[in-house]
Amino acid sequence: MSPLERWSLHLAALATAGTGMMNGLLRWFGARVGEFGLEPHPWLGLTQHLHILVAPFLVFTLGMMVRGHLWPRLGRTLEGRRTGLGAAFLIAPMVLSGYAIQVVTQPAWHSGLAWAHGISAGTFLLAYFAHLAIGGWQPSALSAPEGQQG
Repeated sequence: MSPLERWSLHLAALATAGTGMMNGLLRWFGARVGEFGLEPHPWLGLTQHLHILVAPFLVFTLGMMVRGHLWPRLGRTLEGRRTGLGAAFLIAPMVLSGYAIQVVTQPAWHSGLAWAHGISAGTFLLAYFAHLAIGGWQPSALSAPEGQQG
C-alpha cells in the first residue's frame, strides 16, 4: 500500500468509527425528557447522516487495502497476521449489516441488524487497532519493496 492509501484508510476508519460511536452513544444514552415524553437527542440525526456519508469512503479504502495489502501477504507469515485476517473477515458482516439497516422496515429486523452491525464494527475496530499495534504500524516496513522487509 502506498502512504496515501494507508493514511486514507486510517482517516476513513477514524471518521467512520467516530461518527458511528457518537451515533450509538446518542441513540442509547442521549434521550431527553421533552414536553411529551422521551425525545431523541437533537444531534442524533446529524451523527447518523455523517456516519452514512463517511462510511462509503471506508468501504472504498478497505477495498484498496484488500488489493494492495491483504492479497500480497496471504501466502507469507508475518507478525500481526491473525489480527489482520480477523479484521478482514469482519468487513463483510460490518458492511452488509450497515447497508441492510438502511433498507429494512420491520422493527425486529432493524434491531437485529443494528446489533449485528454494532458488534461486528466494534470487533473490527478492536482487531484493526490490535493489528496496528502488533505489526501493522511500521511505515518503513509497509512501503519497503518485498525483498527488503525485516
